[in-house]
Parts: sequence; structure tokens; C-alpha cells
Amino acid sequence: MKSKNKIYIISSIFASASLFLIILCAWLLFYGIEKNSEDLISTKNNIASLNAQIIEVENFKKNYDAYKPNLKKIDQLFVDPVNPVGFIKFLEDTSSESQITSQISLQPSYIENSQNFIIFQLSAKGIFPAMVSFLKKVETGQYLIKIENLTIQNDPAANSAPAGVKSENKDISKDYSQRKVNAIFTIKAFTKK
Repeated sequence: MKSKNKIYIISSIFASASLFLIILCAWLLFYGIEKNSEDLISTKNNIASLNAQIIEVENFKKNYDAYKPNLKKIDQLFVDPVNPVGFIKFLEDTSSESQITSQISLQPSYIENSQNFIIFQLSAKGIFPAMVSFLKKVETGQYLIKIENLTIQNDPAANSAPAGVKSENKDISKDYSQRKVNAIFTIKAFTKK
């Protein structure tokens, strides 16, 4: 009887191990099929995406002559990082047209960082409406820029009473159209790569 029990125990262990191996093999097989089918679907999607991109590139090549004027306009939006003279001339001409005086300086942080923009600091003097006109012209000008910081304050030297004349305590909101102001602002001009 003991040998029958041993045979049953060994047979049940062998059957359990065989069943475990069969289940493991089946699981590995199904896992491999699932993984391979996911890879196949991903590859098909990538191929379809690449084909669509190839078609778009071919369409772009065919229509390049139609796009060329707009591409030139887009290119002109950016400041030349090596030689920003054109942008500085634009700022000087715009300040002259707006009848304000200005001083333009390139921030040294641009030289240290190889960013896709140049930072200019501009100090300007003029009457308030001329300053507003200048800002509008710069913002709507031909270059892609962002005015970062803006400080406008009353010009104490220009708006003070002449020597020997008693100054009245005026409300600064009155007669703002002739009020002289000083402005300091930072312009971030985006550059070509």
C-alpha cells in the first residue's frame, strides 16, 4: 500500500508540474503573440504616418513657389542674431518718426546665452502721446518682438516750473498730451536659428 501511495504522490506531483509547464508555455505563447501583434500594429501606424508625411513633403515641394513669398515674410520677422543692425535701425527710425529721443543698448546676457532671442534695453524721452505712438509702432512693426518690462515716469526736469516761477500744485492727469515722460523698457527680439 505504501508503494501505491508513493506512486500516487509522484504521479500527482508529475501531473501538477506538467500542468504548470503547459499553462506557462501557453501563457508565454499568448503573451508573445499579443506583444508581436502590438508591435505589428505600431509599425503599421508608423508606416502610415511616414507615408502621410512623405505626401505632405511632396505637396510642399510642388507648391513651394506659391509658399516662397510667405516664407520670405516669415523670415523677415526674425532679427539676425549675428548682425542686428536692421532691427536697431528700425527702432531708431520709429523713435524718430514718433518724435522721441531714444538710446538703445544690447543686454550682455544675450552674449552669454545662446537663446533664440536678443534682449535690448531702450531708454526714451518725449511727450506721452508720442511715447504711446512709438510703442504701438514697435509692437505692430515688421519684427517678432515682446516688450518685457516697461517703466514710464514723469520727466521732472522737463515738467518743473522755470526758475523764479512759482509752481502750482497741478493734477498730473490734466494736460497729459504735453507732459514729457521718460520711459525705460526691455524688448525681447526673436532671432533666426
